[in-house]
Amino acid sequence: MEVKKIEEILEEIWIQRERGNSGAEISSCSGEKITDEDMRIIEEAGYIKRKEGKIILTDKGEALASQVIRGHRLAERLMTDVLAISSSQMESNACNFEHVIQHEVADAICTLLGHPAECPHGRKIPSGACCVNAKSNLESVVMPADKLLAGSRAKIAYVSARHHERLDRLASLGILPGAQVTLHQTRPSYILQIGHAQVALDKEILKDIYVRRLA
Repeated sequence: MEVKKIEEILEEIWIQRERGNSGAEISSCSGEKITDEDMRIIEEAGYIKRKEGKIILTDKGEALASQVIRGHRLAERLMTDVLAISSSQMESNACNFEHVIQHEVADAICTLLGHPAECPHGRKIPSGACCVNAKSNLESVVMPADKLLAGSRAKIAYVSARHHERLDRLASLGILPGAQVTLHQTRPSYILQIGHAQVALDKEILKDIYVRRLA
């Protein structure tokens, strides 16, 4: 059996478990029905156990399923928050992405997005090594600009594409990925300094500007 199909079966078992269905009929990400022979193969490979009509992931299966689920849901966040890909296209692209992403790439995307806890559908994203490291090294986290303290310097990582009407306005002000900014003040209003210019922005807009703090 191809590795991709094994991953899709384990992914679906994980999703069914989240829904509270441990013995439900499952299908792959592509909609292909999973047969009893398929289940027998992955059971003999040590990915699952079947007991009293229930499907249980082994440690081996849990590890691979977690990796695939993490890649899929990080891809969904990337496509939604940064690339503004429509929901109709997001799922099929995420299904393909999950099978090719490496741990290092997944961690890089996770860090870029500020270690999101949930996908756009509200489902939990399994944490990675980068998430653990971020808890002890907060300087490495990419965060919304409204989380900066007054006087903090930062580099813009990306601007969320959720509000298209804002993108052109922010770009015209020089608020682009790679630009270095300083949060000049937070009260009575937020003032962001870009070069020699200072721009007053609402907190809701700052939430769409993701930055990495500079020393």
